[in-house]
Amino acid sequence: MQSTQLALFPLPSHILPNGRLPLRIIEERYIRMIKDSAKTMTGFGIVMIDSKQTGPFGRISPIGTHVKIVDFYPLDDGFLGIVVEGVDRFIIDDITVEDDGLKIAEIHHISNWPDQNITEQDRYLTDKLTDIFNQHPDLDELYCSKEMNNASWISQRWLELLPIPVERKQILLQQANCTHTLQVLKELMPI
Repeated sequence: MQSTQLALFPLPSHILPNGRLPLRIIEERYIRMIKDSAKTMTGFGIVMIDSKQTGPFGRISPIGTHVKIVDFYPLDDGFLGIVVEGVDRFIIDDITVEDDGLKIAEIHHISNWPDQNITEQDRYLTDKLTDIFNQHPDLDELYCSKEMNNASWISQRWLELLPIPVERKQILLQQANCTHTLQVLKELMPI
């Protein structure tokens, strides 16, 4: 298990492997993080903030996603806009805080969920996700291709979208595959 360092970008929402997320970069510490990330091509980590959590990393949840920048653009207000894509999941081992407040985590990567064909009985989850993409063109435009036959991809997009408590998402993210998440999705959205 190899350990590495990643700068952290804490958010109230989350992104998972192969997911895409637009971000508005305002604070100087995160502008520095983006510059360093672009220069070294290392990416950074996105982690969820849990206002109810008081663990060893404060409000930062221990499982995050290593992301890479896939697009950047100037915003109308003069700030920087970027789009990131999830690469793989990680667990935080330790966090240090730099002088400007940027958090740097010592992390180790965990395996992504393996691809898994969607079953016919679960296909309705794909159909509902397709409806979401159709209703939200800005979300749809983020994805050049969609893996609508891959239960892992579908499960992860639903985890990004649904207002499931952070603690419950973290438990699902600890799993080795998407089976538990599929079960939760079917409970939340029965046929």
